[in-house]
Amino acid sequence: MQEQAPGNRILVDLLSMTRRPRRKKITLNRRVLIFFFFLLLSILFWFLTAMNKDYMTSISYPVRYIRFPEKKVLVNDIPDRLELTVNAGGYTLLRYQLQSRINPIIFDVNSFSLNTVLGDPATLYILTSYAKDRIAKQLSSEIEILGISPDSLFFQFADKVSKKIPVKPSLDISFEKQYMQVGPYLVEPDSVTISGPELMIDTIEMVCTVPVIMSDVNRSFDMELEMQPLHKVEYDPLEVWIQVPVEKFTEASLKVQIEVINMPDSLILRAFPPAVTVSCQIGLSAYETLNEHLFRAVIDYAEVGNMLGNKLQVKMIKMPVYIQSVNFTPKSVEYIVER
Repeated sequence: MQEQAPGNRILVDLLSMTRRPRRKKITLNRRVLIFFFFLLLSILFWFLTAMNKDYMTSISYPVRYIRFPEKKVLVNDIPDRLELTVNAGGYTLLRYQLQSRINPIIFDVNSFSLNTVLGDPATLYILTSYAKDRIAKQLSSEIEILGISPDSLFFQFADKVSKKIPVKPSLDISFEKQYMQVGPYLVEPDSVTISGPELMIDTIEMVCTVPVIMSDVNRSFDMELEMQPLHKVEYDPLEVWIQVPVEKFTEASLKVQIEVINMPDSLILRAFPPAVTVSCQIGLSAYETLNEHLFRAVIDYAEVGNMLGNKLQVKMIKMPVYIQSVNFTPKSVEYIVER
């Protein structure tokens, strides 16, 4: 037999050394996988066995109250959730825990006899134990109610009054360059009826819509907005329709004659200069309609003697609602009085 060369023998030895740990590693991985498989299988059997048992636990359930006494409004805060002590199977409890949304318990207040708190006739209460059967009918038949917390629900009512008040849109609008709002908001309806406790309703003179922020607006738009929620206050209707006129604008400038007010018939007051120059921004569609008769600039003779020097302040008391960035010069004028 031909003897192997020393170099070949060394190569064979190295290959055999590298192969042996690999076999051990594969064997070890198989054992770990088998161990975890049986571990998971044991956990699964334990879980299935546990789910078949009944458990006593507490569940927090949302509640919605309906039908308060006629012409009355609730003024105190009442629990929006009831803690139910229940007895139910594991699968039923698991299904409850996995529900993303739970339908609230409907609590019909008017269907119960309201008890008066001794010494406080304005406060009424209901014992929740009397509601156990009615609540159970709204839940799964697999759930047994053992107790309800709190054990009493307290209600304080006040007379319900209504009145009609104006609506103020709550809009924060920024416009694209060269665009502007060219008129007031159109609100439909422009007023709503609010209802609630008399002490609260009497203090409200105006209500706002929910805030809306808009940017880079370059055209007219309309939208439906809900009313800003107020604690213990109901709206009718709950939404209003808003229209906002928007268009491109241009710069405009014109002369407006100064008018003297509170002037005695026996005297004549002459202003220098006799007119002011008004500059403003106006929508393109209304540009041709702009004229000095839409403005009223005045000086008040009653202020003669009260102003420093021989000048009177000019006041702009009338201007169109569809213009913006209004400015006028001069702000004060010299004058002489003639008989």
